[in-house]
Amino acid sequence: MDYTPELKYLLKDAEPDALLNAIHIVHSGQQYIPPEVAAKLVQRMKNPELTQREQEIVHLMADGLSNHDIGAALNITESTVKFHINRILSKLGVSDRTQAVVTALKRGLTNL
Repeated sequence: MDYTPELKYLLKDAEPDALLNAIHIVHSGQQYIPPEVAAKLVQRMKNPELTQREQEIVHLMADGLSNHDIGAALNITESTVKFHINRILSKLGVSDRTQAVVTALKRGLTNL
């Protein structure tokens, strides 16, 4: 199977010099990602965004609600709450609920 390099992503307002550079990079067998796109990707990886539901759960955690009470407030099961909390912990890079709330407060994701 013969591999043909592909230009995976280029902004539509790219300058001609940037376009030519991207073509040369891809032609040499490498992948090209515009620097401004790469910067946004790195930022998202460092601070992944919480979904609307995850934000609701963090807010209720900050209010001191238990998993059971969060589930009742949002009309979801306690196991679903636990699933969302595990995703929140992972996204925020913390290991427990307290750290999640503190981190969310520092990042402005919730308030008291």
